[in-house]
Amino acid sequence: MCSTIGRGPPALITLKMQLYFLENFFNRDEVVDKHTRNLQHKTAHLLKEITENDVITKDEQEEIFNKIIIDIVLHMGLGSPDNKDVINETMKALNSVMSRSDKAKFVTLDRKDRLLALKDIREIVCGIRIFNKHAGNSTNGMSDLPRVLDQSHESTKSILQITLCEIMDKVNLLTSALNSSIAYDLRNRTIVTLLPENISADDLDNLKDLLVMYRQHEVYTRKLIDELALIKFNIDTCSQEYNSKLVKIHESVQYRTAIPTDRVFPKFSELTRIWLQFQNYIYLLSEINQISNTLTNLTERCLSFDDLAYRLLGECQIHTDVDRLNKTKGKRLLMSVENACEVVPYSSTMKVELLKFCVWHLAEANGVLMPGNTEMGVCQYQKDFYAFNIPEAAIFFDEDPDKYIFNVVTIARKKIQLVAFLDIFYKVQTAYNSHSRDVFRNKAPVTCEQEVQTELHPVPSNIDHQYRWNIWDLRREAIELTNLRMKRTSSCQTTKVKQTQVFMPKNQGTQTKVNRATETDERRSRIKKVETAPSPLQVYSMTVEDFSSATFNRIKRA
Repeated sequence: MCSTIGRGPPALITLKMQLYFLENFFNRDEVVDKHTRNLQHKTAHLLKEITENDVITKDEQEEIFNKIIIDIVLHMGLGSPDNKDVINETMKALNSVMSRSDKAKFVTLDRKDRLLALKDIREIVCGIRIFNKHAGNSTNGMSDLPRVLDQSHESTKSILQITLCEIMDKVNLLTSALNSSIAYDLRNRTIVTLLPENISADDLDNLKDLLVMYRQHEVYTRKLIDELALIKFNIDTCSQEYNSKLVKIHESVQYRTAIPTDRVFPKFSELTRIWLQFQNYIYLLSEINQISNTLTNLTERCLSFDDLAYRLLGECQIHTDVDRLNKTKGKRLLMSVENACEVVPYSSTMKVELLKFCVWHLAEANGVLMPGNTEMGVCQYQKDFYAFNIPEAAIFFDEDPDKYIFNVVTIARKKIQLVAFLDIFYKVQTAYNSHSRDVFRNKAPVTCEQEVQTELHPVPSNIDHQYRWNIWDLRREAIELTNLRMKRTSSCQTTKVKQTQVFMPKNQGTQTKVNRATETDERRSRIKKVETAPSPLQVYSMTVEDFSSATFNRIKRA
């Protein structure tokens, strides 16, 4: 088992696939409406200029009809409006439909009447261009939609068939590997799982989920193939009608100088409607390709378990679904004593539950998908029909149908992707909401709301008030401390100072002269006078006197 960045488990991929398909699998009318709305949104400004602008001069009239030509080319898909040949041929077709008086009358209409007239002009001009192409008069810039549709259909069909073949190769490998890991214990009416030493139960569950993913991809691909076949039938029908209309118009228009407009113009409009249907089928084919590519990309994101599947398969051979059904060919479902079920022959109009997979294998093998053989018949329980892989399984199912159905529901509740895959949502919902033993012998667990009081602070709090989660706070604090270290405080200690080094004052003494009774009193008095500090007023007067004398001497010398 490999782990790759960007990949996911098969169960998650299956859920993504189901969600995408349910949101994007198209209704043909919705696809056509979506493309029509997109085209109208892109040409809304052009249409507004055609229908709402007032026309007075001849130049303005010509400008309006130049815009009408571009509008016809865009709405009818007649080519690129940048191609001069396409514009010229459309202009010729428009001039063959509208005379000068018709053009002058058109620009005098109000907005509502212009819209109606423009719709008729589009259909007739488009029909004329289609007829000219078919008659060989013009081939510039206009696609051959019937031929393009045939090529697109064949390409899409080939892609879907190749995709289905690749899916079935994976399905056959996984189904054969899972089948080799189980053994039937018919006496005890159960299935025994046998695993090699190098494979765990989790590995087996991964293979089961992987098989569900590829089976889901198979179901969606077959739906796309069926839709493609229906589109092909409609394309062929339109092609026959398209050719028939062209032949009738060709028969009606023998000479260009004598066209019965009241008879030919409606045929041109009918031809245009078929042409637009061809364009709609191109949109549908594009949607099918888009869905198929997205589903394939999703499966390619799944983790790879091929090595695990081959190890589980061992020396057993890979069998297809047809090979498994051939093993029970000619056998019939028989009931020893019918209790709750009835064996009925299979009909194509029947809806067999669980996508025709064996309900006994699903319930007893914990979600192993084994296709049932409807040629043996099906079991009818109440209003539902079930298929089986071996005849004995129907007898076991008949003894207690609710038990096996509930086991399948229980497995689906653990593996949510099985709910949409097997289409058993209503069974899961019924089992979940049911409180009666008449519905299921083993009731589904019932949930209820309950409040539980927990301790407010199970762990003692340890709050560090000096903690700073923002690094810029720490930087600002470091800058403040650095600035304070470069300054000197005097007379007071600031509150901002933190963890700075200061020098406490030292206790120092002064040495004085020792009195040894040899000095006179005059000497002691002189020393005392010298030691006496002058008063502030004396210092100020002395300073002024010194400053004045120094200034006077400097002036005198000068």
